[in-house]
Amino acid sequence: MKREDVKNKIPGITEEQLNWLMTENGNDINREKTAAEQYKTQLTNAQAQLKTAQDGLAAFDGKKKPEEYEAELTKLRGEMQAQADSFAFDNDLNTAILGKKGRSVKAVRALLDLDALKGSKDRSADIGKALDEAVKANPWAFGEAEEGGSGSVHVSSGTEHGTPPAGDVDPVTAAFKAMNPDIKID
Repeated sequence: MKREDVKNKIPGITEEQLNWLMTENGNDINREKTAAEQYKTQLTNAQAQLKTAQDGLAAFDGKKKPEEYEAELTKLRGEMQAQADSFAFDNDLNTAILGKKGRSVKAVRALLDLDALKGSKDRSADIGKALDEAVKANPWAFGEAEEGGSGSVHVSSGTEHGTPPAGDVDPVTAAFKAMNPDIKID
């Protein structure tokens, strides 16, 4: 509002009244400007927060939904449980094979129906039965190993080895003397 406009609208207004009116009007305008600045700052902050939130959400575009992650987690838990069950079965079976004195765990496992044993309700009893049947059908796969290990072969050169000469401390020298009796070594 301008002073001239007020004088034209209110003829006979005194200078003191006009000053008061202009001061009050200025105070009102300043109060509204301050409020407008506060709202402008709040709007700027809200827009920045909105942009941050939109940018954060944009990072999830094309990503899985929580339900998909839960389904994947359930699947992985199932796979881990199956793997743990498989390890437990292998341990139980190998322990039982060694308990029956199986000469080769791998060979004895080949004689058994592993799928039937894995699906068994009473594994330990069924493993025991299957191993008893395998012992009867394949006795060669079970029992104590012979001296020298299973399948050890003794080969002879055909000659008499004899006993080493007495008094010789060095076995290499003794062997050389035994092979070459005509050579004298002192």
